[in-house]
Amino acid sequence: MSTPDPPTPGQQALMRELQALQEQYRRQGEARGERRTRRTAINEANHRRKTGKKPLATSTVGDWFTKGSAPNDFQDLLDLVAVMHDLLPAKDLPAATRQRWKLVWEGARPTQTDLDGQARAYLQAARKAAEKHPHPGLSSEAGLPSLAEVYVRQQTRPAAPDPRAAPLLGGSAGPAGAGGGGGVGPAVPVQSAEAVFRKGDPICVLIAGPGGGKSTLLRTQVRIAAGKWLGGTSTTRKPRTAVPVWVSARALAGDETQLPDVLAAATRKLSRYGPSPELDKASFLSRPCTGAHWQLLVDNLDELPNAAERSGVLEKLANAVAGAPLLYRCVVATRPLAEGELDVLDRVVGHRVPRYDLQPFTADDLHAYIGKYLGTRWPREETNRRTRQFTDALRDASMDELARTPLMAFMLCQLYLDQPDRPLPRGRSAVYEEFTDHIYVINQSKNIADTHEEAIKRLMEGLQSPRARQDAEEAARRVQHQLLELIDYLAHQWLEGDEISAATVLASHGSVRRPDKVRPERWEAFLEDLLLHTGLLVHHTNGLGFPHQTFLEYHAARHATRNEQARDKTFHGLFDYFGDSSLRWQSQEHSYLGFLLDQLLAPNDQVSRQTITCLELLTTDYGTRACDFLIEQVQLRTELPADIVAEQLTDFAAGTTSSGDVPLLHPANRIEAAEVLISVQAEGCKEQGMSLLTQFATDLKLGASERVEAAQALVRVDVEHGAWVLEHLANDPALLAYARVQAAQTLAELDAYRGQGAFLLETFALFLAADADVRVQAAKYLAEVDGYRDQGVALLETLATTLADDPELGAVHRVWAAWQLVGVDPERGSRLLKDFVGDPIVGRVAHIILQDARGDLAEPHGEDGEAGGESVR
Repeated sequence: MSTPDPPTPGQQALMRELQALQEQYRRQGEARGERRTRRTAINEANHRRKTGKKPLATSTVGDWFTKGSAPNDFQDLLDLVAVMHDLLPAKDLPAATRQRWKLVWEGARPTQTDLDGQARAYLQAARKAAEKHPHPGLSSEAGLPSLAEVYVRQQTRPAAPDPRAAPLLGGSAGPAGAGGGGGVGPAVPVQSAEAVFRKGDPICVLIAGPGGGKSTLLRTQVRIAAGKWLGGTSTTRKPRTAVPVWVSARALAGDETQLPDVLAAATRKLSRYGPSPELDKASFLSRPCTGAHWQLLVDNLDELPNAAERSGVLEKLANAVAGAPLLYRCVVATRPLAEGELDVLDRVVGHRVPRYDLQPFTADDLHAYIGKYLGTRWPREETNRRTRQFTDALRDASMDELARTPLMAFMLCQLYLDQPDRPLPRGRSAVYEEFTDHIYVINQSKNIADTHEEAIKRLMEGLQSPRARQDAEEAARRVQHQLLELIDYLAHQWLEGDEISAATVLASHGSVRRPDKVRPERWEAFLEDLLLHTGLLVHHTNGLGFPHQTFLEYHAARHATRNEQARDKTFHGLFDYFGDSSLRWQSQEHSYLGFLLDQLLAPNDQVSRQTITCLELLTTDYGTRACDFLIEQVQLRTELPADIVAEQLTDFAAGTTSSGDVPLLHPANRIEAAEVLISVQAEGCKEQGMSLLTQFATDLKLGASERVEAAQALVRVDVEHGAWVLEHLANDPALLAYARVQAAQTLAELDAYRGQGAFLLETFALFLAADADVRVQAAKYLAEVDGYRDQGVALLETLATTLADDPELGAVHRVWAAWQLVGVDPERGSRLLKDFVGDPIVGRVAHIILQDARGDLAEPHGEDGEAGGESVR
């Protein structure tokens, strides 16, 4: 006898709403001295129903409350709801109440298989827009490859608060481009980034550092989801429920901005990609179709200028999903924000909203990305040779870690395609400098001088007076001659204040003056012409802007350090330093700070020397926070003095600082400092870092997680040595079992040691004396090893059916084994979970897990998962 499918999230919502209403109905009766039951309400509803309407059956209505089985006719539900709403007739229910119940009813109904024609027209345009490269102007090629050609899938990890996090200068703790959430503890799962969009959470947050791939991941989701609706059939086995709408957080800012209006405007902006993509406001007040919901993909939250605006947008979104949980679901993408900024979501929704850290490229991801990108230029054999050559060069120059940030990988590939034999840039600012020159050269080859002359000529058209024409030409030439400096000024003003129009910002610059006889709109068009033809700015939906936030930061830092006076002002804005060996830092976002430090340190002047002195004082005054800051900047490849960095990282890795009153650092800080030390371009750094990591991995005073983490860091530097340490840890009976399993799993990920690691994992899974959770985890890891999937799946299935030494404890672990099986064999795992639903001990847990697994079951990795976009945000 097969077990019935558990209720869907929509059916669960219907049950919750009805049961809550029934309790309210009962209490109202008690207050009036009446006995009110569900049967009482059914009888009253039947009494009021129109002649000829079939009476509501008690058993049928009971299924609404206990199974979430929604009636075919919404009026049937509304008749009963009206009775329970203080005995109001259905026609007298407030419109908002009727709308809310209709959304709940629609959510519990079976999913409709298609959309109306207007929604399909929108999706056709949205898919076409999502297929375009996000930065077509950033290439010397006639056209960049499609996103699907170069996309490499990333992974996410549930974000967890880091107890060590105390950012020194206002940035995020942890490596740039990640969001934290690292470590090797027993339960920090990693999953494909696409899985975030298949979860049932009303709202969640996707976090990554600058250039970490957020925007492209949202773009990819639009393309995949639109393709499912447009390419599917009515007989498709897996239901489609999410209709995606990409929207910028900027469009949502302001108390007078209403969500449906913003969504309608977002569809209207797709007009270049289709004949009639616009959906009206009313479309977003109801479902796209029965059983489906709008999936809001909110980008660029971190680009709002202040915390108050960000909080307002988050609160607006949280209230939207809380008020109508089955109408909208929302994924918000952002850089790491200051501690507590996301808590507004938790307060409104009523529980902790999931946060996911988008992981940077792994070494294999980077190799695959480079291969795909270079493969657009050369045939396969030549591509393979050049890919090996390029990845080796990145590693030798210690640029491979930086290149794991997707935007940086894109830029480096473009520079390589432009001049394959050029030396690699020495750091992040150098990459941006060369790439900016690269863009400008591209546009110069497009006769930028001629286009500027044409723009000046158009500006003077219609001016009859020779004096007016002379005045206009002089004003235009001043702008033309200082165009690059004006772009830096524009970036700085946008970074420091509101992102108003470029013409309005430039009007505040002393060298830019609109001639009296030139109309404002003509002058603004002239400025836009000149700025656009440099290639350094692009058109966004709300006007001119930089191709990416990091380009804005780079140009803003150039302006902030443009001369001696500006450099001195910027230095004192960052540091309170009076030459008395005391130092006080000012808060600053870590990515922009990296660009500023590069500019401050570049020339050998008084400011650069003072900056070096302040960096030397870090270890004395700031302990753990200084360690986090230094690691971030090294990973960003900020050009800090190598000897100072090496000395400080060595001190941090040793666990102490030069100040006796600063507490010892957390082991995780020390391990990270040692690993980062290896990448410092100074004599002996690699050997010293490896020696420290080996000490950590074999230090019995450190925790099991930290020892394995140190060994994993060693593998990233020296595979053979790291593998030897991992094998030692996996075979160490004194080490905690979960850490031994983690060591074996890492060993199995290495090609040359795969069989050895798989053997250890199988041994742990079969070891009867081990804790059940350790055995399950070992079997799950084995199933994920290339070539050992079948053995791992068989072990998980065995564990799910035989772990029953302790009836209560055993049942819990059997459910967990089935849950782990879902990740590698969804069909077998879900079948086992269904068998547990009726269990009196763990039935509820199995039911919840199965509901969470439904999203993963809905879209297994396949053709849709492989398509996507190049990660450049």
